[in-house]
Amino acid sequence: MRGLLPMPRQTCIAVFVALYWGLSGHIGGAQPSDLTAPKPNAGPTPIPLSEIASQAESTFRSVQNIETTLSTDQVAATVERSLPPLTDEIELRGTEMAKFLGGVVPLELLYSMEIVLQKYRDQLSNWNHDLTERSKILDNQISQLEALAKIWKTTLQLPELSGAAPEIPQRVQNIIEFVDRTRHSAEALRQRDLILQGRVLEATARLQAIAPAFQQAKTNAAKNLFVQDSPPIWSLGIDQWKEATHASFIPPASAALLKTYLQRAPGVLYLHAAVIFFFVLSLSWLRRGVDKWTEEEPSLRRETPVFDLPVSTAITLSFLILGTLYSTAPFLLRAILWGVLLIPITLILRRLVDRALFPTLNALIVLYAVDQFRLLSSLLPFVGRLVFAAEMLGGTLFLIWLIRAGRLPSVGGNTTKLFAQGIRLILRLGLIVFPLTLVANILGYLNFASLLGGSVIRSAYVGASVYAAVRILQGLIVISLRTHPLSLLRAVQTYRSMLQRRICAVVELLAFIYWVSLTLNFFGLRTPLVASTEDVLRTTLSIGSMSISLQQVLVFLVTVWAAFALSRFLRFLLEEDFYSHWHLARGIPQAVSKMVHYALLLLGFFVGLAVLGVDLTKVTILAGAFTVGVGFGLQTVINNFVCGLILLFERPIKVGDVIQIDTDVGEVRRIGIRASIIRTADGSEVIVPNASIIANKVTNWTFSDRYRAIEMPVTAARGATPQRVIEVLERVAANQAGITKEPAPRAYVVNFGSAAVSFNLRVWTDQYEDWIRVRSNLAVAVDEALNRENIAVA
Repeated sequence: MRGLLPMPRQTCIAVFVALYWGLSGHIGGAQPSDLTAPKPNAGPTPIPLSEIASQAESTFRSVQNIETTLSTDQVAATVERSLPPLTDEIELRGTEMAKFLGGVVPLELLYSMEIVLQKYRDQLSNWNHDLTERSKILDNQISQLEALAKIWKTTLQLPELSGAAPEIPQRVQNIIEFVDRTRHSAEALRQRDLILQGRVLEATARLQAIAPAFQQAKTNAAKNLFVQDSPPIWSLGIDQWKEATHASFIPPASAALLKTYLQRAPGVLYLHAAVIFFFVLSLSWLRRGVDKWTEEEPSLRRETPVFDLPVSTAITLSFLILGTLYSTAPFLLRAILWGVLLIPITLILRRLVDRALFPTLNALIVLYAVDQFRLLSSLLPFVGRLVFAAEMLGGTLFLIWLIRAGRLPSVGGNTTKLFAQGIRLILRLGLIVFPLTLVANILGYLNFASLLGGSVIRSAYVGASVYAAVRILQGLIVISLRTHPLSLLRAVQTYRSMLQRRICAVVELLAFIYWVSLTLNFFGLRTPLVASTEDVLRTTLSIGSMSISLQQVLVFLVTVWAAFALSRFLRFLLEEDFYSHWHLARGIPQAVSKMVHYALLLLGFFVGLAVLGVDLTKVTILAGAFTVGVGFGLQTVINNFVCGLILLFERPIKVGDVIQIDTDVGEVRRIGIRASIIRTADGSEVIVPNASIIANKVTNWTFSDRYRAIEMPVTAARGATPQRVIEVLERVAANQAGITKEPAPRAYVVNFGSAAVSFNLRVWTDQYEDWIRVRSNLAVAVDEALNRENIAVA
């Protein structure tokens, strides 16, 4: 590192002057005398002898911290390790792309190239940014070290040190050497970062050199879609036929690019293999439980056939999760991987569809494999055209045979009516697309033929793959709802079928959206459609000083809807699982649920306002104006709302209580924002404003418990002693069902007459909702007991 360039002299002088003014305390405005008679700059202020020990310790810690940051920095090490293979890969990519761009490039290859180039740009841009920030930090640290070195060198020249103990000057000298050594290390690292930054910029320049030809190819592909871009296939000469017989389908540049990529990113393949191994073990373990569940519930057989093929299912799931990791992989590697994926997809689909669809499935797999081979041969235009023509001709003949033989799919065990209709529509559409593509290829309209035929085949293959992935996910959903920890939830135990149905519906919707997105991308329509949609959504409407776009309005509505949905889901979980495990007092669960609901709605509303661009600091002004309006027009509504909150927290009445307001007696069914609902004994529902409940007298028959007293007057004729009547009444009540033992039944004499004695039987029941039936049964039992005891009733 000794050969590195030192810091320029001008930079050292500038740093020295800045540090001098900072350390001397001269930062501030210049005085008039300074402007007329400048003074010579003084050197750094030396450290007094009495402070050398403390300052030495402080300087040592500061420099040690800088040295630690220098040794632990991984930015430059990462770039230094990863940049050379990436540069080689970019060079090979450029060579391969140049060969592709020299002919008619299929649109799917252009999209793939665009993704790769953008990934490279992002990586190089991130490295350049990290190196720039690191260089700024190193510049700051070098400046600090230079300032410290000057101060300690000035301190070493103090006359007082000559008479001090020898250890003190030696300590100062050690500090100076430590600071200088650290500064040299920082300068060496800064020089290394500058060299790496230059290499990063060189790699970026190579990418920029590819961009013009790539953009021109994209423009030509879009403009010349309906233009004859190649000669008719019958007009090709003997040279093209020789090329077809002697050509190599794997160019050296593609093979070298594949080797470089595998050397640069071997961890991707190792990770993929580990994920497949994990899924194989998991699915094999789950398979034992699946067999038992399908025996108990045969309706699950449709959702679980994928577990019979754990290896194929594991490979498919791994590509579903890790497929994006191969977005920058060479086209040759991706063609190999997607070819490998054909095998498990085929095995899984043969388990999921009826046998009547096997010919269609086999034809689709063969067409996709041939199409991948056709893309591999794109560097050999004539070979690619021959393969493409054979592919379209084979597809046309197969569809003609399928339709004439009556082998179109029909409703079956795994084929619904809608699914069968969709397959028949796609097959008839293919009978139009394949011949049209074949004719366009023969006539020389390669861009149009490649876009139409290739996109339809890939869309059909992706649709089949997405269908297999959806069935795998649905099987996993069914199993997950029957295994721990989800199976322990009371909500899952009670509403398993409903949850399974709704989650599977969401998965199907997302899969359909994903398939539509990919299909639009295959035809080159997704990017312009997204751009047009964004332009429409960004259309602004100005209201005073505030501008609102359609996009903001939609996001606001989605935010508020999401707040409602989240509130509903959380309250569902609380009511089904949380409250059942915690023995809370009546009324508390409803209060908690209401407050969660209000809090989430308020949060969603404010987030929506922030999305709309409303300055939340001005909300207080709006709230003040709103309060004034409330005082005039909404006073009753707000009063009822506040009273509803009081009812929820103070809980004078609770849901399920039996209350009496004026002449209305009934059970509280709901405490709402504005009013509460009471259901009376005759089935009518009375809506009572919350403010009326707070302001007026309310009788709560079940405030502290669910017990109710029942009083029954009994009048016995003279002839039986009162004590005997009391014993009979208490004995009958004590043996009656629905009557509590504590408090015990009690009978009392309430009145004497010349011909009769009046008694009052008082009992308690814990069956409050059924107290009328209990009273009726008690009256019947008392009448029978009095008759048995020959006690006449007056």
